[in-house]
Amino acid sequence: MKVSLNVSGFESEATFPDQDIIQIHKPLVEKFTKIHQQTNERTVIFLCAPPGSGKSTLAAFWEHLSEQDEGLESVQVLPFDGFHYPNEILDSNYTERDGEKITLRSIKGSYETFNLTELIEKLKQLRVKDPKWPYYDRNLHDPVDDAITVDKDVVVIEGNWLLLDEPIWKGLKELADFTIFIDTEADFLKQRLVDRKVRGALARGCAGVLQ
Repeated sequence: MKVSLNVSGFESEATFPDQDIIQIHKPLVEKFTKIHQQTNERTVIFLCAPPGSGKSTLAAFWEHLSEQDEGLESVQVLPFDGFHYPNEILDSNYTERDGEKITLRSIKGSYETFNLTELIEKLKQLRVKDPKWPYYDRNLHDPVDDAITVDKDVVVIEGNWLLLDEPIWKGLKELADFTIFIDTEADFLKQRLVDRKVRGALARGCAGVLQ
């Protein structure tokens, strides 16, 4: 199946083998619906994978599938990237790597640069109300607070560090009903990340050298 999806603000064409849809994707979306029916409250799914693995595209496809079948609960994708600390904070706070003091901005994207406290609070709110959710603007390179209205009963939160086995972080999975991790080969990730940078530069009308 070839489908047009909105992935992180970019219109993207994606192709999924019919056999994979039948054997993997449709059963997963059906499982999300069953979990919701059993709990009768908002269902929270974690989709965790490295950057460049295609998790945003995959989550968008699940959302698309859910909208094609009236028997399925509609899925809403919520990005994890909106919980980045703003650049202003990253520029004014420091950590140490290999004995050197560096700004958090210089390691932006690592788990230390995300607002875990705010994420936990939003995850708790998902159970009791329709909270606003932050969004990461890839043109501003900064998060935008309260940019997304959560209005579906099944949400897929997709991000890099959701299942991180570090203090405090490792408790996040207790706030999800179902978790999925995608493991991907390093060479594939490298090419995907290069392609993403090229796409972002073209969208901004920029030219440059990628290293």
